[in-house]
Amino acid sequence: MTLDELITRINLLPPQPDDGWPQHARPAAVLMPVLEGEAGLELVLTRRSRHLRQHPGQISFPGGRVDDTDPSLWHTALRESEEEIGLPPERCRLLARLRAQYTISGFALTPFVGLVEGQPEFVLNPDEVDELYRVPLDYLLDLRHHHVLSQHRRGKLHRVVFIRWQGLWVWGITAAVIHQFARQVAR
Repeated sequence: MTLDELITRINLLPPQPDDGWPQHARPAAVLMPVLEGEAGLELVLTRRSRHLRQHPGQISFPGGRVDDTDPSLWHTALRESEEEIGLPPERCRLLARLRAQYTISGFALTPFVGLVEGQPEFVLNPDEVDELYRVPLDYLLDLRHHHVLSQHRRGKLHRVVFIRWQGLWVWGITAAVIHQFARQVAR
């Protein structure tokens, strides 16, 4: 998929209402950084530091909880991306805000798709990120690579999405966000 095709498909997306979530859910935001690589568009993913209390070692997007000083969820995604991977906010252009999802760890997570201009030199914060991956966007948007497992937990049916890429397993909320985005832009 080219950048023009991606932008066209994003612009055709109908507004997505947020799912209802419990009142105690804490607001958070992540950035889905898209950049142009040598072989096409790439999506940046990170491996969370293995010493973090929540979701250690999992593949994720840069992002986190809202601070009192954040003027918007978009600002939260940009601030956290700068803190985690050294991405300057001015190099990122908003392409889309996706529907927020409630996470198992109690967050109302709002994903933002952002176009990263140029080829930034990522600087990882070792307190938060162990590794950074640039994954072909076409691969991640291909639903044939998505494995969906349905299971009952605490009396509710839950879907868990798994995506495997070069020995990495993307799952949980990160895979759910990619799955949501892939289903939306594939139409």
